[in-house]
Amino acid sequence: MIRSMLSLRPRTGASRALVRFFEERRIPERALAFPGCLGVEVQTLLPHGEEEEVVVTALWETLANYQAYLDSAGREEDVVHMLPLLADVPDAVGPARLYEIGACAQPSG
Repeated sequence: MIRSMLSLRPRTGASRALVRFFEERRIPERALAFPGCLGVEVQTLLPHGEEEEVVVTALWETLANYQAYLDSAGREEDVVHMLPLLADVPDAVGPARLYEIGACAQPSG
């Protein structure tokens, strides 16, 4: 399994607006509609001074499943509409990082 992780730097005070953007455009639900997508989360950094960050993670069965999502229609349009919510810095959209799941535990029951 693969975990994708994308770090976004919103404009000051825009973390919640960025999360709403993901909700309104149904980005997590659209990703889940792709074969091999097992889960999507959009997270905000807990208050930590002036710093703001939104992290988007997803769990994929294979790298090919993730790549199919990246190549899908609508993703570029999402980015264009998201840009006004992002900080005006070069790394406002961090590189997507991919992790291979080595070990995991789940509650029994």
